Order: sequence, then C-alpha cells, then structure tokens
Amino acid sequence: MFEVVRLSLVGALGLLVPMTASSGVPLPFGPGERVAFRITYAHVLAGRASVSVLPGDPAGKPALRFVAEARSQGFFAWLFRFQVEDRTVATWEPQSGCSLAIEKRLREGRAIRDQSVRFDRERGVAEVADPKIKETRFDVGPCALDVLSAFFVTRVRGVSDGVELGLPLFDNGKHYRLGVRFLGRERLDLPMPLGPRVSTVVVEPQLLEGTGLFVKEGRLKLWLTDDARRIPVRMRSKVAIGSVSADLESYTPPDPLTAARAPLAGDPAGR
Repeated sequence: MFEVVRLSLVGALGLLVPMTASSGVPLPFGPGERVAFRITYAHVLAGRASVSVLPGDPAGKPALRFVAEARSQGFFAWLFRFQVEDRTVATWEPQSGCSLAIEKRLREGRAIRDQSVRFDRERGVAEVADPKIKETRFDVGPCALDVLSAFFVTRVRGVSDGVELGLPLFDNGKHYRLGVRFLGRERLDLPMPLGPRVSTVVVEPQLLEGTGLFVKEGRLKLWLTDDARRIPVRMRSKVAIGSVSADLESYTPPDPLTAARAPLAGDPAGR
C-alpha cells in the first residue's frame, strides 16, 4: 500500500525542449511549506506522510528542495510487522523548470534501496548511482523531471478541463511521458487554515507501469485546491483489495520572508 504513498506524495509524472523565461508570477509554493497526510487502508490508520519545501542553492544555482517522507503507523504496521520509513529529497531549479538531482532512501519491510540521480542539462544525461540498476548514465534530453519535482510542476502548470497536461519523467532508469487529466470539481471540509467547503479540482495521473510511483493495479485520483496554490489535500487509490487513502492532516504555508518570486519557465506540455 505504501507504493501509493511513497510518491504519490510524490507526484505523477520524454523529451523536453529547454524552457524559456518568463512571467515572474509567484510560484504556488515556497520554502517553509509543509503538507502532512494521514494514510488509511480500509478506513484504518496505516501511516503518515508529508511533503515539505526547503531552500536550496547547489553550486550557486537558485533552487528548491522538495522532501517527501512516509512512515508506517497503527494497526497494520503492528499486525503485519511491516515497517516503512521512506525519505526522498529532490532538487529543482525554478528558473528552468528542470530537475537537478534526487536522492531516495527507502526502507520498506526487509526491502532496502538507496538511489542517487544527478541531472546534467548541458549534456542531456542523468547519472545514476543505484546497486539495482546496472547502467549509470542515461540520455534524458535537456530538461527531464524526477518523480517528486514532476508533482510540483503539476502544481505550477495546473490541469484544465479538456486539456491534458503532459510532463516528462525519468525514474529508476526509465524515461517516460505521462498525462494528467482533469476529472471534475468537488468541495471538501479541510483542516484549518483551509477550512470548510473548500473548492478542489480532481485530477487523474495516467499511470505508467514500472515507474515505482503508485500501486500498479490501482487508479489514483488527486484533489488539489482550486486556487493559485493548488495544494494537494486528498489522494485515493484502489488496490487489489480495498483502497488506500491519504487525507490532509495539517498545512503550513510558505514563509513569506523566504518565499521567492522565481521566474516560471515555458510550458513543458507545449500548450
């Protein structure tokens, strides 16, 4: 069940042309933002997860770091003696809209996996360090996205009725292009500071087998606030037996003193 959490909080998402510069519109997220979720299976607590935004400045480049964490808790962790403790950190460059790096530290029962990926835009390659992947260098084009940064780019672009969003993805040694489609709107009662009767947009990532993002048997739906922030507030995924849900438990907005007005890049979907 934690496949859906591990990076459906971690996001959905090829070749991408270099992105051009921009509108100067503020990003819908910024340093200090934290979105925390309560994860349930068959309405019983299974764990908690969070996605946070931190400042980052690798090699002098203005960047943001996205941190996704998931941990098993409650009855199922005790019953099945299956402990999950995952942490993924992605580094993303707002000006270009491209990924710079991603680090995964995954602990799921007896399964252990550590992976490091560095994206070199000038050469159009991704350099991978992972004992489970034989090759160490992959051609990915001038502007690929890691799985976590792709989720945040979805928040930047938004998903419109009748217009499918297409994003690039490089994950676990494979290069994908995935669509995200609009399903409808719904009002939800959410924890403060969001409050009751919040308008949300429901979207569905067109999942690709083998990405390591979501349960392969299931269909994922994601609820985002229907405003400029596009905050993720709910996720649902059907699995072989039952469904896994992640519901907003708390939301911390970006720190207004550190949130940067970064220029947004051209549209990777080519819209």
